[in-house]
Amino acid sequence: MQIDLRKAARRMIAAAAPLVVAALVASCDSAPEQPSRFRSTYHLGEYETGLGYSQAVKVGKTVYVAMTLPVDTQGQLISPDDMAGQLGAVYTNIATTLKANGAAFENVAVERIYTTDMPTLIKLADQRLKVYSKDNLPAVSFIEVKHLADPGFLVGVEVVAELP
Repeated sequence: MQIDLRKAARRMIAAAAPLVVAALVASCDSAPEQPSRFRSTYHLGEYETGLGYSQAVKVGKTVYVAMTLPVDTQGQLISPDDMAGQLGAVYTNIATTLKANGAAFENVAVERIYTTDMPTLIKLADQRLKVYSKDNLPAVSFIEVKHLADPGFLVGVEVVAELP
């Protein structure tokens, strides 16, 4: 009996083809595993750890700064009843947080300012220009709220910064 090698090869290929196609499809269905992005936290003061939050979280090249309030490193209110003083303290705290995470105000892409007194904040809005370049202002939202975490807080600011 003579074996036709060509016919035998065609039968083997025909039998194996569904398995090869199935293997190729299976490999396409699963996306390649993405490397996890490095995440780190930052605390402006020791008091924050007891409150259960982080002042900032850095994920990849983005720094998310939580609402920054007018407090010292012990968590005590700075400039009671003085919006200008509180806003200055807030920007000082944000500068410290940004610097600790390898950023500066020039890296801020988004800013949200929360206040209990919008008319006074509007009068002091130019105070922002002491920390931001007029040519590189972030997207900003001014938001009036009934109250902040403590009745003495008149203003709080959160920012998102993109690292170079």
